[in-house]
Amino acid sequence: MTFDQIFPGIADGVASIVKTWPFSVIGDVYAPFGAIHLVGLALLGGCVIIMNLRLLGAGLTEETPSTVERNLRVWHIVGASIVIGTGLVIGGLNAERLYTSAAFFVKMISMFAALIFTFGVVNSIAKADGEISKNTKIWGGVAIALFLFAMGVFATGDGLNPGTFYVIAAAYAILMIFGNRTRWIAGGAFTLLFGSVLISYWVVGFASESIELQTWSIVASWIAGVLFVALTGYEIWKQDATPGGRIARMIAVMSILSWVATAAGGRWIGFS
Repeated sequence: MTFDQIFPGIADGVASIVKTWPFSVIGDVYAPFGAIHLVGLALLGGCVIIMNLRLLGAGLTEETPSTVERNLRVWHIVGASIVIGTGLVIGGLNAERLYTSAAFFVKMISMFAALIFTFGVVNSIAKADGEISKNTKIWGGVAIALFLFAMGVFATGDGLNPGTFYVIAAAYAILMIFGNRTRWIAGGAFTLLFGSVLISYWVVGFASESIELQTWSIVASWIAGVLFVALTGYEIWKQDATPGGRIARMIAVMSILSWVATAAGGRWIGFS
């Protein structure tokens, strides 16, 4: 799925963006925007990880969630502003290419979900030290739906699905950080599933187009995804007896993964 399939009538307008001001002026200084974009991603990513790990009961546990949110608030905004501002420039200079890119579509939908998670859901939960209002639950539902839709496109798109490995790897890293009962199960399962894929390709050659190996890679990814959901659900259920606490932890996990999917989608634009 791409934006040109959804909005087929604006192709000419998209193609002309690079020729309009200010993109026509800044086209020759493209590189600095790309570098600053990465700085913004690093800043925003660090804030997202710290804040969501606190909701998961890991990281800066000596501080209350509201304190962590207050200390990170400015940097959240600065990071997001850098990412969005430089992203608009980069997108405008590559508009025609991105318009037909399925990876860009995944990136944008994931980013919308991630922004809703961060500024509409997670920070609200943190400010209330874990309490979840009705409006927060509604926005959380919207963000979850967008994220799952983006992952569905990511997992089923031709040439896109290998990029889901980044999201799966991040998911297991999160589980190993905050998990207590399932940490080693998660680590062992991830190593077994993807270690077998890596070894198989190492034996036959990484350039192999073996259908059997491709099928096993897909199967391993689906097994890892289902197992992650099961282990994370069990971990969250056992860690907190309150419904609100469980919802907050689930949202924290999905918030981190939505940003990872955003970054992975962007990285995959060049490959697809």
